[in-house]
Amino acid sequence: MGRTRLIVGTHNHLPLGRSDDSAERLYQESLKPFLAVLYRYPAFPVTLHYSGTLMEWLEEWHPEFLTLLGEMVARSQVEVLGGGYYDPILPLIPMNDKLGQLEKMTTWLRVRFQTRPRGCWLAEKVWEQSLASVLKASGMDYTFVDDGQFAIAGVEEEDLFQPFLTEDQGKILALLPVCERLCELASGHGPSDAIEFLRGVNGRREGGPGPVAVLMADGATTSARLIQGGWLEGFLQAAAENVDWLEPCTPGQYLRDNPPVRRLYIPSSSSLDIMRMALPPGRRGAFEDTRSRAAGEGGRRFVVGGHFRDFLSRYPEAWLMYAKMMNTHVLVNQVRGDKYKKKSAQNELWKGQSHHAYWDAGGVGIYENELRKAVYRALIEAEKITRATEIFAPSILSVDYDMDNRLEYLYQGSELNAYIHTLGGALFELDFLPASWNYLDTMVDREASAEPPSPASLAAAASRGYERKAFLDHFLSPEATLQELQLGRLHDCGDFCSRSYEMVELNRALPELLLRCDGTVRLAGARREVRLEKRFVFRPRSIDVYYRLANPGDEPVSAVFGVEINISLAARSSENGRIFLLDEDRKKEISSDAAEIDGVQGLLVRDVRNEVSVTLSSVRAFRFWSIPVETADGRANHPARFQSHCFLPAWNVTLAAGETWENHLSVAFEKAQTP
Repeated sequence: MGRTRLIVGTHNHLPLGRSDDSAERLYQESLKPFLAVLYRYPAFPVTLHYSGTLMEWLEEWHPEFLTLLGEMVARSQVEVLGGGYYDPILPLIPMNDKLGQLEKMTTWLRVRFQTRPRGCWLAEKVWEQSLASVLKASGMDYTFVDDGQFAIAGVEEEDLFQPFLTEDQGKILALLPVCERLCELASGHGPSDAIEFLRGVNGRREGGPGPVAVLMADGATTSARLIQGGWLEGFLQAAAENVDWLEPCTPGQYLRDNPPVRRLYIPSSSSLDIMRMALPPGRRGAFEDTRSRAAGEGGRRFVVGGHFRDFLSRYPEAWLMYAKMMNTHVLVNQVRGDKYKKKSAQNELWKGQSHHAYWDAGGVGIYENELRKAVYRALIEAEKITRATEIFAPSILSVDYDMDNRLEYLYQGSELNAYIHTLGGALFELDFLPASWNYLDTMVDREASAEPPSPASLAAAASRGYERKAFLDHFLSPEATLQELQLGRLHDCGDFCSRSYEMVELNRALPELLLRCDGTVRLAGARREVRLEKRFVFRPRSIDVYYRLANPGDEPVSAVFGVEINISLAARSSENGRIFLLDEDRKKEISSDAAEIDGVQGLLVRDVRNEVSVTLSSVRAFRFWSIPVETADGRANHPARFQSHCFLPAWNVTLAAGETWENHLSVAFEKAQTP
């Protein structure tokens, strides 16, 4: 019997925006006990990856951990892996950001541990062939992908325990397969089952270099299970008892002894979980069934799930973050003459490329409000740094910001960013720069079933459907109710949210923007034409919107006109936000629960966390609907997640033929003064 090489390790991450309490739990339950067990077995080599965000947290809160890790690196027990410093999906970010993040990680490891990494960990194992030349140019010799990715590239089952070479632009890189079955055994079976599996691997190949089995576990989810019940210690002891055929090693050691020679090109792919989650919810079951059948028939090559970029297609909120990141990249790279300023802006941009908020992992990821807020905060901070100049002047830009083949209008002021889409004529981003906060960072439930929601899930039901932004124009029947809005069944009699608005006037100097839409309203089976104009007037800390409705037809129009405005805070609690009704010089606090109130003149939302007050006012008094927007958590026994507050001021409008109706709305911001 020949010798099987065994590579064991973990990859460990701290998503940008996680609280210190969450990080401390990760440390106490996973990171600390895992490293403590390994430290007692100095002859057992391991491979470890820690993201830059996590290392910064450890350096601040638990420097003793890094001291212990440095000792293990110095005695050649630990081989540390490089990667993108802030955990980006490398194929999604611009080239100079790829190289910059990889080099930042390498520099950190070289300074802290006096070692330069030769291997790289890819976030979620997202692979595109161009990475081969990028990683090689960054000094990397190897990286890891799943053995399932090897399989879809045509590698036969008996060859899934050896590395391959891949190439791009004449640069070669070694690919090591992470064994899916070994990871499953580590998370749900005893140590003896893993040893028996490895014994079977040992007898699969005849001639040539012995097989290599790779166990690279997720430190956040798997490490705790490896510690509980003594699995890891039992496995290390069992491996020591089988040294006659099982040899633990690091990737660098293995590749020096067994340089790969077989060439392989892997299609764009990622880990199995990612390829499954990237599919629409209704197709995931069929994918799992097909994959199970194909595995038994040796046909895994022909079963490929979704592509990671599909998350950007399915979640408009992820696409808007991506568009924000790409536009911020352009701004940062336009900085000239001030290296310190550019480096500071670049670092904030890289933080905003942390991948965890851009996709869904079953209720975590993009649905986590704090993760999205952290990404936007970093990107806004980067933008603020690029504006730190005396020559900046507020203006309105007309560009295809979100790459949808339409023009958007971007007001960029000294204290406000307000971005308007011609589709629906709605505000889709509203940044208050003193707080580095996007108040239109909202989220709707993309995973919910089509079944009618139960009364217990009203808040989650209300988040389904269209994107919840600001100045969305609705025409409702007089019989419309708050409960219909809660249930996600509110019937919009108008088509203005789905129509493109025409730009009529653009004054970049004032700055002002006038949009117009000729739409229809259907009531009681009748179809009526309505012209809607809204003029946006941008001021340093406020936005005024002047509405004008006109009936160009011969028949009267009578409906409820509502303007939906969403405001996203950090959480639904008095410690994070409070809501007040305004009546002349008085204000009355109301609950964040669903409410319907008549005769309202204004509204104040106090963002307690950021010490910001957001005031919504109207010349005409209005009937006021308010609901909290929440999304269901994909994990069992977890409460719904707060996403935003939806406010819908509404007016009864009756227009005779040729008649018009006007109103003036305002949204204003005020930052509390620091004592």
